[in-house]
Amino acid sequence: MGDRLRIADVEHIPTETLVPLITDSFDNLVTVAVAEATNGFIPQRTRRLLRKAEWRLDWQDALLCAAGELQVATERMRYTNDPRLEVTEHRLRRVRHRRHEAEILVKKLRRNDFHNSRERKNGADSRLTAQSWLRSAFPDEYADLLRRERARRNLGEESEAPSFRNVHEQIEYACAHGQITAPGTPEVDALLAADDIVVRRAAADDAKDQEERNPALRHPLLLGRWENALRELGYMVAERAHAQSPHGLGTLPDDFYALPQREAIEVLNARRFLAAVQQRRLEYKRYLRQLTQVLRERERETPHVIALFEAREAADRLLAETHPLEYAFIRAELRPHEEHDGFLPRSLVNSPQRAEIKRRVLAALTDDTWATTSL
Repeated sequence: MGDRLRIADVEHIPTETLVPLITDSFDNLVTVAVAEATNGFIPQRTRRLLRKAEWRLDWQDALLCAAGELQVATERMRYTNDPRLEVTEHRLRRVRHRRHEAEILVKKLRRNDFHNSRERKNGADSRLTAQSWLRSAFPDEYADLLRRERARRNLGEESEAPSFRNVHEQIEYACAHGQITAPGTPEVDALLAADDIVVRRAAADDAKDQEERNPALRHPLLLGRWENALRELGYMVAERAHAQSPHGLGTLPDDFYALPQREAIEVLNARRFLAAVQQRRLEYKRYLRQLTQVLRERERETPHVIALFEAREAADRLLAETHPLEYAFIRAELRPHEEHDGFLPRSLVNSPQRAEIKRRVLAALTDDTWATTSL
């Protein structure tokens, strides 16, 4: 068996053997997602794998892709009275059922990520909140303290990170500075130098051919142009496909079956192409997630980033030591809202109530009424 999986293969493959196959190939992941949704003999370890936090978004995208493929297949079978229609419709229902389950798990994952994010945890820490508000009250002093701490650590005046207009600019910077290793090929170089029409034609050919893919489009430096080309293709074909939008097939209109055969076949072909374009966009999203995750992990491990964080912490401590009474005032204002000593409820972190407390505290520090307020 080659690297390309078949649905019938999945139940016989150990889960640990599947992992590299579905990591490297979105098509294989789609195959496994369909098999898991429709085959009762899939190993439980494989079922659990797809539901793990690190796989849920990919699993959801694979099911979205599979549902689109199966929908256009059932539409064609219904039009041609294909005897396989009933079996394919059953498979589509099972995939849609799994897609609903995946959506619920992804929502849970995003809620957990939101509640456990560094920003939210810091916002629930009274000490860190007070330091943050003190920085807002004395920005010039804090900037001076931070400059001194950076100089003391020989960090110089270079910016903490370049400012990027979008994620693809960030990826380009990462490739240029060795944060991402992505060797070029003649095909990649040719597409990088090509105009948008050539890239769009390559993206269209890649979408039409389920077997022979164009790996150059998946190079980090071409992801942005690939996605733009796919978006344009979606808009170009949506009307011919009688689609709900360039991003979703929707259901066929009631008058479809009254169309002349030639026109009806053209609509079905356009819908199959649009489904393939949407599949490639989901694949693009997956590549982008993988790259941004790598960048986040490498940034956290960079000695320069760690040193900058330590410099900011030191500047925060020095500012609180320079203004101990003001710092104590902020902590006192926060204390009635704490759910236990030193910690604010998570529900307060992004609430209008917190914004109002901060506005009142900073106003008191600005007009020097804080001292009388705290008496």
